[in-house]
Amino acid sequence: MLASAITQSAKATPYSFNLLFKRYLASENIITAEDPIHKVDLRVGKIIDINNHPEATHLYIEKVDLSAEQADSRTIDRNVIVVSNLKASKFRGVLSQGMLLAASLENKVETLSPPSTATLGERVQLEGITLGEAVDVLKPKQKILEQVVQYLKTNQNGIATYKGIPLVTSQGPVSCDIKQGQIS
Repeated sequence: MLASAITQSAKATPYSFNLLFKRYLASENIITAEDPIHKVDLRVGKIIDINNHPEATHLYIEKVDLSAEQADSRTIDRNVIVVSNLKASKFRGVLSQGMLLAASLENKVETLSPPSTATLGERVQLEGITLGEAVDVLKPKQKILEQVVQYLKTNQNGIATYKGIPLVTSQGPVSCDIKQGQIS
């Protein structure tokens, strides 16, 4: 990225080079070792059961399998991305132990989908970047997930991204039919 910015300016002076370099370092696309994305544990899961929430008409209760073992015959054939290290808490009277990621645009919402051949339980990575060790449990007071979610979006091709970098499994990118949507 930096090299292409410099080569576009054939008359790069030391001042313009320093300015370009400072802009590059300030770019939101830089993933440092301190970036909160390293602490979030995104995993490939499969919905095995889904029910209406007894206390909310717009919510569902999903049971999601994160293990690579063979699922039973009740499995709903829908792979999803799960934030698997949230602190377990009651949500309108029902214990929640994770969160499905979905993209939204206007009034449309759709869960993110890993490739169908992705291994259940596999940690989602950033393309070209090896993530550090996730924390065991995200502490709500630290607002780590909130820091990450603001940069989660789908691009013009429906690929899920963090700071413009695609989210991937070993089998390919995580995607969604919603393009240019916010992920949460």
